Amino acid sequence: MTRQRGFTLIEILAAMAITAFALSAAYYAVMQSIGAIDRLQDKTFAHWIALNQLTEMRLQPQVAETGENNGDLEYADQRWIWRSRVSETGVDNLYRVDIAVSKENSPDDVVQDIVGFIGPPIVGNGRILPWSSEPAEETG
Repeated sequence: MTRQRGFTLIEILAAMAITAFALSAAYYAVMQSIGAIDRLQDKTFAHWIALNQLTEMRLQPQVAETGENNGDLEYADQRWIWRSRVSETGVDNLYRVDIAVSKENSPDDVVQDIVGFIGPPIVGNGRILPWSSEPAEETG
């Protein structure tokens, strides 16, 4: 009797098991990458929202009062919530602003937060108010 060439059933099953294991590992890696991309995209959008809020505060004619404020908006086809807190820094005319941004469906899960500083705008005569811990004097 002559021996036939080819693979046995056991060899085929072993090869299929190895292939299935490798494909499942590749699938897991791809899904992790997709999840990381989604998180990075959310962090980027939230960072832009926080920077926009800080810029809007800086463009106001008056410095925001110390305390907390919040709002919501739609950005990139998603609903977002932002919370800001303005506090004194101990330096005249300089205030610290903390802004936290989260998705509307999970308001307690902060996606991105930033810290910025604001001060009064340039006064009408074009002179800048100094930022010092001493009483403010006009600079000329």
